[in-house]
Amino acid sequence: MNELINIINKNDPRPLYSQIADGIREKVSTKEWEKNHQLPSEEELAKMLEVSRGTLRKAISSLIKEGILIQIQGKGTFVAEPKMSHPFGQELISFAESMEREGIKFETKVIEKSLIQPKASIRQKFSLKDGQSVLYLKRVRYIDNDPVIVLENYINVNLCEGIEQVDFENTHLFAAIEKISGRKIKFGFRQFEARGLEEEQALILSLPKGTPVLYLDQITYLEESKPVEISYVWLRSDKYSVASFLQRD
Repeated sequence: MNELINIINKNDPRPLYSQIADGIREKVSTKEWEKNHQLPSEEELAKMLEVSRGTLRKAISSLIKEGILIQIQGKGTFVAEPKMSHPFGQELISFAESMEREGIKFETKVIEKSLIQPKASIRQKFSLKDGQSVLYLKRVRYIDNDPVIVLENYINVNLCEGIEQVDFENTHLFAAIEKISGRKIKFGFRQFEARGLEEEQALILSLPKGTPVLYLDQITYLEESKPVEISYVWLRSDKYSVASFLQRD
């Protein structure tokens, strides 16, 4: 930890706590300090940096708010596990595509895959006639053996016949839809909210019932404005964050 001494420059006009935060942030971003790395105690670190404990606490507090550090009562301060970020507001990409883009390794398990007669609300969104089936797909995504996302999808098989034969543990849903339908996914509508886990999703995600998670409701359209897929998704909020780029003209 002696290398931390050099992160403070007395001639730098920035506040000391800001310099400390920047120094720690750099060590985390360069992976010099990896997730679960434990920092010295406040007393040790303040003495090492030759600053007051109040200044140090202000730096650490700002990094905790950013999700870079985490404090565990009785144990100390650690580098937090980084959250995945999905660009909800910018582009229509799948969760698998966003994780691959960030270089995150994940595993997909299919819990259920079957042709079903959908409930009225699904049938209405797809403009289906009575008796027409949809593909129901339920999956869970794992990162480092931890379940992080539960996905329920309803796919309009009238627009992509044979999609029920796809191995969805090794093939992404959007890619399969575009390949089999011969059309591009054009646009979609998303709504998300904070929601407490119900018993079924809580068991899958290994979390207590009622734990708050991010919940997503989505409908996706092919070219010619044909609805092809409906999603209901539960994401662990301790593992996932929402990102949007917004510009004001």
